[in-house]
Amino acid sequence: MTGYMDEVGYVDMKEYWYHANRLRKRIDRKIHEIHILRQRAEGMNGSGMSDTPRTVSPNHDKMESTVFKIMALEKEVQNMQAELDALFGDIEKLIKHIDDCDLYDLLQKRYIEFKTWPAIAADFGYSVQNIYRLHTKALEKLRVYESM
Repeated sequence: MTGYMDEVGYVDMKEYWYHANRLRKRIDRKIHEIHILRQRAEGMNGSGMSDTPRTVSPNHDKMESTVFKIMALEKEVQNMQAELDALFGDIEKLIKHIDDCDLYDLLQKRYIEFKTWPAIAADFGYSVQNIYRLHTKALEKLRVYESM
């Protein structure tokens, strides 16, 4: 969590959220890219169900290149997922020290589930402004915990 400290030395939840959210989106894009490459690879071996004419012999070099790209992307996804899991672990350790159930749930919904402010407000049955107020209160409790 040291990379997510503000100028006073407290965890900067906003910076954490942006980093984790960007990481989640990158993972999703890489998984989508893998899916597309797999579809192309299936088409290369001539076994796909298609009305288009098939080549007599599949292009093994192109197939091999595609398989290597898929393997590299899968490794990237594993590494990014490990980084994201570590971030989640760090933030969950911090959040678990909140003893107020509503504040705990709010932080969980925002920083672990990545819900939007309006979605969190709807879950609680509160206005977005009230959720912002509760969020500020939750962050203050985190700062008190961190200063101990």
